[in-house]
Amino acid sequence: MTTPQPTIWPKGKNCAVMIAVPFDDGADAIAAAPDLANRSKSLSVWQFGATRGVERLCRTFATSSVKASWFLDAQTADRHGDLVRRIAYAGHEIASSGLAFDRYDALTPARLLDSLKRSRDALETLAGRHTTGFRLPQGNWPPGFDRLLMEAGYSWSASLNGDDVPYTHPSGLVAIPVHIELEDRPYFQFNFAPAFPKGQGRIPDYEGVLHNWVAEFDAYRRFGLCYVIQLRPEWSGTPGRISLVEDLLRHILSFDDVWLATGAEIAERQKALGSTVANDHPIQVFDAYRKEQGVDD
Repeated sequence: MTTPQPTIWPKGKNCAVMIAVPFDDGADAIAAAPDLANRSKSLSVWQFGATRGVERLCRTFATSSVKASWFLDAQTADRHGDLVRRIAYAGHEIASSGLAFDRYDALTPARLLDSLKRSRDALETLAGRHTTGFRLPQGNWPPGFDRLLMEAGYSWSASLNGDDVPYTHPSGLVAIPVHIELEDRPYFQFNFAPAFPKGQGRIPDYEGVLHNWVAEFDAYRRFGLCYVIQLRPEWSGTPGRISLVEDLLRHILSFDDVWLATGAEIAERQKALGSTVANDHPIQVFDAYRKEQGVDD
């Protein structure tokens, strides 16, 4: 049996849980298939989240007395200002996924920094509180992106995948790793005509999805890690699937050694530890490779 690692969490807590809610209102679908913008029937599958899913998730979180970290781009937030204000008023964290659903690896550093600052300002105006977290909407992590995020006023990001506990970039930016098996989108994103995403022919068994999420949580708790579940209003906010969220939260909350926290709270805890990544960490290895190849930031 593998010995669990020493806890890095508050006293009495053996693992951390963060509930992340990417609220893209179909921008993610249009980014992958631009022609969806002109097909209202297909696009409405993704826009269901704003119509019903947001409110359903908020009610479920309120019933369980949990706070989530919601990620929005500024354009989506502006379209749904009333929803954003209600989310913030309920005590949830508002974090950024940019000015629009952009590919940040395709922007110049100047445009990238401008977009990061403007999106943060817009979200803070709507939510009435500081925005400190960021989630990369699409594309690759740009060279030097951690430093630009810090310069734009962010302190943490939930974008990369190369670990299962938070770590700190040399720049001071905290990374909270995310993983695809802890998302609802790979299980439930589906449009029939035309098929989108291609090759996905059916929606999986709900109990199977819940089993996967619970199995992952049990393992994260066993090894003292940081479990980040990503729930989208359009996929997890349906009348039937909301019960999966309820059951998952019920299981998580049945343990008194679990620290259920927002991204900002986890980032503050990581900063208090005062540690940065080791030389053999994936993010360091990537930077070292780039330097060997003579690629400038």
